Amino acid sequence: MFKPRILVLPALFLLAGCARDQNVLEKIGYVQSAAYDWAPGNKMTVTLSIPVIERESGDGHEEVLTITASSNKAAKNLLSRRTSRTLVSGQLRNLLYGIQLARTGLRQHMDALLRDPSISKRANIILTEDKAHDIIDRDYPGHPKTEQYIDKLLQKEYQLQNMPRILLHQFVRDYFDEGIDPIATIIRMTGKDLEVSGIALFRNDVYVTKLPTKDMIFFNLLYQNQKQGEFSFALNDEEVKSIMFNAITSKRKIKIRKDEKGVIHADIRLKVHGSVLEYSGNLNLSTNERSKVEKKVAAYISEQSERVFSFMQENGTDSIGLGRYVRNKLGYAEWKKLDWEETYPAIQVHVTTDFLIKNFGNFFD
Repeated sequence: MFKPRILVLPALFLLAGCARDQNVLEKIGYVQSAAYDWAPGNKMTVTLSIPVIERESGDGHEEVLTITASSNKAAKNLLSRRTSRTLVSGQLRNLLYGIQLARTGLRQHMDALLRDPSISKRANIILTEDKAHDIIDRDYPGHPKTEQYIDKLLQKEYQLQNMPRILLHQFVRDYFDEGIDPIATIIRMTGKDLEVSGIALFRNDVYVTKLPTKDMIFFNLLYQNQKQGEFSFALNDEEVKSIMFNAITSKRKIKIRKDEKGVIHADIRLKVHGSVLEYSGNLNLSTNERSKVEKKVAAYISEQSERVFSFMQENGTDSIGLGRYVRNKLGYAEWKKLDWEETYPAIQVHVTTDFLIKNFGNFFD
């Protein structure tokens, strides 16, 4: 007869525990996006975006806190006094840096993020053409809440392999690694939307220049093997006026050699496959004439890839990690004697491409 009464007590304790947990969750401010902008006096403006629980706010808005301080930790301590929630960084997904701040170097501004064990090292590193504060302190009609919009926009670009995904641990790893410079995604506001506007190229941790979106496909081919993606181009050629591919897959091989004069050469071989989505020209892809298109596409990829690489050399940014291959070829002792910053712009780069059309869709002539 007493067994039911004995079971009631544990149940009551569990219910009480759940109620306490609910109260705690409503008092926590989960920072999901953080923005950093340059400020005078060796300071920076820090902006934190915190989703507000809908049951409490009634509209599901975001609480945006901004302050100018000398460091990341100082800013967080000061901002915590302006909110009724306890600020925690365990859900931090996006780190946005204004380009003006990035020109001064980002390593010092990442120190607190790297030392804090509660912060995921898989947060996205993003540069903004506009002020980073303005990006997250704004609503975008027709899109999810701001931090979700940024996160989903980048996830989509990364999944389609339109550009490399750069996370906090990757940026810092490339900064400390000899023979490669970090990169980052650049976004900007355009009307009522956001868009990816290019890839940020760094020398060490200092932002140098931007690689525009039209060159991202060629950078990707040089930077890493691809499993998917798409690109299109137009030629001043009757045989291939314009063509578009998707389902791009690629592999790269880089070989380093020295000639008799001691000049370093980098031979980059690309193997690229793609499916034709659109084609304008006077060649028939369903016949042997397809090989002419493949050769023209291969020559175009090689030409544009060499142009992109020359752009990086002119700006002194080893963004694809060519230095790693040179270091492995020369050996560590000879590498340490080498002035890489002086040597890198003089390296002779040769890109050779093998292109294959996997299929050209359903076509009836």
